[in-house]
Amino acid sequence: MVTLERLLAACDYEVELVARPRVRRGAASLSQVAETMKEDLTGGDEQAALRLLFGFADDFRGSSRAGRIALIADEPGSTDDARFDAALAGAAEFFAAEGGIPAPAWVNGPARFVEPWWFVASRPAFHAYTLANTPALFARHGAFIAREVFDRV
Repeated sequence: MVTLERLLAACDYEVELVARPRVRRGAASLSQVAETMKEDLTGGDEQAALRLLFGFADDFRGSSRAGRIALIADEPGSTDDARFDAALAGAAEFFAAEGGIPAPAWVNGPARFVEPWWFVASRPAFHAYTLANTPALFARHGAFIAREVFDRV
């Protein structure tokens, strides 16, 4: 480290050591996901916003314990869509439980629950299936999303 500091000082640079939790390469926190979701939703692309939510599973599961905590710690800003705001809270709680870490307090905010319930299903005929296969931590927020969308290979 001393050699590196001297070499960089000779080039008019300073060394700054920053420790960050290890997260999956390219991982986005739920806060960052919400920002991109808002852009997608503003542009009318609900499917892209859903793909971001589903893809978060890979980022979370591919991160260290400290990285997982960091990915859900900061409260996401509003997506301007109550359904997605509730789903983000459901995701934080669901993945916190899966990872054996405490859920952040922000998941209990009043803007993190949606009524009427939101069924993320391609057709109303699938609502019964979605109702039966939604993790309880999503259902409590009013966002019904079948568990298997988070079990991608």
